[in-house]
Amino acid sequence: MGVLRRIAPLVASIVLVIATGTLGVVLTRRANDKAERTHARDRENMQTTLAGLGKQYLLFSAKEPYDFAATGTWSLAPGDGADRDRLTAFLAHSALFNYGVALVGLDTKPLNLYAPAGPVPPPTDPGYAPMITALKSGQPGVSSVMVAGGAPVVAVGVPVMVANQPKALIVAYLRTDRSPLQTYVDQLHYGRTGRAYVVDSAGRVVASTGGVGIGTPLPAGAVLDALRRGRSGLLTYDDAGVPRVATFAPLGQAGWGAVTTQTVAEFYGPIRSGHLRIQLALVALLALAAITIGVLGYKRETARRRFQEALAHQATHDVLTGLANRALLYEHLASELAQARRHGRDVAVLYVDLDRFKPINDQLGHEAGDAVLVEVAARLVSSIRAGDLVARLGGDEFVIVLHDVASDDAATEVAERVVAAVGREFVRAGTAMRTGASVGIAVSRGGGSDAEALLRDADLAMYKAKDGGRHRWVAFDDELRSSRRSSV
Repeated sequence: MGVLRRIAPLVASIVLVIATGTLGVVLTRRANDKAERTHARDRENMQTTLAGLGKQYLLFSAKEPYDFAATGTWSLAPGDGADRDRLTAFLAHSALFNYGVALVGLDTKPLNLYAPAGPVPPPTDPGYAPMITALKSGQPGVSSVMVAGGAPVVAVGVPVMVANQPKALIVAYLRTDRSPLQTYVDQLHYGRTGRAYVVDSAGRVVASTGGVGIGTPLPAGAVLDALRRGRSGLLTYDDAGVPRVATFAPLGQAGWGAVTTQTVAEFYGPIRSGHLRIQLALVALLALAAITIGVLGYKRETARRRFQEALAHQATHDVLTGLANRALLYEHLASELAQARRHGRDVAVLYVDLDRFKPINDQLGHEAGDAVLVEVAARLVSSIRAGDLVARLGGDEFVIVLHDVASDDAATEVAERVVAAVGREFVRAGTAMRTGASVGIAVSRGGGSDAEALLRDADLAMYKAKDGGRHRWVAFDDELRSSRRSSV
């Protein structure tokens, strides 16, 4: 009995150690299995998020030529000089398209083309098929990756509408290996063997980590088959004898998809290592991964926010000058009038129309005219206070909204600054140009006018300024009010 009492604690300790070790092995195995599933799920969630960013990029890419096609007047005559000038201006100001732009008839015959970076793919290129299919369904179209002049390019097509009927197409081209999308994807890194890809509807690489394989099919047939069926998920495949893990998700636009690949050994290696020493290393690796995912998440959120801000800005601002557009003007003016009614303040509107602007367009071209409009916008902004608003209604018409006007003299002082600022000489490429400004002033006493009436009064005063010799300002008064009533 004495011997048993002496060895009992030892036996109990050995049993406890063995039990603890066995339990540790079982728990480690279960933890490893759970960790593998969690790791795979996290990568899938990240892939879905990246696909969402890619979709926003495609929508943003389609919006730019769509807005361009919807503004201005098109001749649609083959080789028309004005149409070509518009194409040239579009490419010069485009934030995304860097290769060329074409005006194409509905019969696919080219009407006009500006492609300074090289030849564009011929109409017979099969890469246009997804774009044509989308256009036939009434959606902006995106092509597959095509090769033109040795460069991988993608085309985005939108209709040119005349009287609510499609009459032609704007086809804008971007070089995928030098696009903002490639710059973003190139910053995504997943270990030593990991690569991120964006693929088109034909399975060709649009953008990739390190620019690997752009324009060529992704060597993962099972992944491409799943994307064509609209699936997202994770699977393993063999790449030249090397097992790889792929996570993938469709963008939900143009048949494109986002794919991330990594060797199985690297993807699961830290989790499958087992032992305590490796487990401690795994903690460090997971901490590093958390930091990496956090940085990537921050970049992803920043990119998403920038996309949304850019889309929102384009919806409320003039593309050429960056000023508020008509929609934002009416929204801002209605808000100012509401505040003026609550606080008993006055609001003034200055309607500005440029004088002798048409000869600049006719003699020096639309590019020079656009440059003048941009400079006029800057001069108008410099003539107002912080909190006031300058908007472009279109063409050479601008509106200034002055909030909390202390007196009529305050509005006329701004009008005088505007007339003086616009009247200064413009110089472009060594050529001096002059224009002027006719300004109509209308003041809402205590916010008592609505936006439409206030703008109409300022417009009427502006026309009186033009009739009186131009390059001057006129304030809306009782005489103009009487003439407006008599005309009604």
